[in-house]
Amino acid sequence: MRPVSGFERPALQWLFIGLGLILILVAAGEGAALLRARAELATLRAADLNARTEIDKLSAEAARERAAREAFSLQLARQRGAAAPVTQPTLTLSPLMKRGAQPPEATVARPPDHQSIQFRLLLPGRTEPQAAGYTIVIRTWSGGDTVWSRSGLTMTTVDNKRMVAAFITGDVFTPGAYEVALTRTVTGSSPADVASYEVAIRP
Repeated sequence: MRPVSGFERPALQWLFIGLGLILILVAAGEGAALLRARAELATLRAADLNARTEIDKLSAEAARERAAREAFSLQLARQRGAAAPVTQPTLTLSPLMKRGAQPPEATVARPPDHQSIQFRLLLPGRTEPQAAGYTIVIRTWSGGDTVWSRSGLTMTTVDNKRMVAAFITGDVFTPGAYEVALTRTVTGSSPADVASYEVAIRP
């Protein structure tokens, strides 16, 4: 192999050695930065997982407290009923043909926070009666955030109308629009959509 002309000069050799050292230092710095970035990413992922776990715990605790309030309100209403007739407020919704492009008009007055309400969802006419567990999920109309849910419900008939009903308290509904999803689970199968509903609460 022919030697490269001029490379035998010491100055040129030292220049190449210096460039090599610089490249090594740059590569080492990039490697260290990459390791730090990975460590920070792992820390952020762990923090996000912890935050999600804490949110799930708080949501579960809030759901338990709300269920306890609902049961207490229902029992209180029954106890009052032993002394005097008590009218149980109801909120009945009909299934939608399709979801509208705009939120529904606010037609329902906001109930008191501790008011026990029988929440009724009328079943579509095509729904056949069968032994199934129903789940109701109430979400905000715009954001889709779940504000209340209840599972293990069964179909009932009131005034010859088939429906799924659950007791809720007034604090579920703050002023605004909501969408309600009703699903059904038959043993050994995945949940199936039954119908959707909408309601809007006045201030």
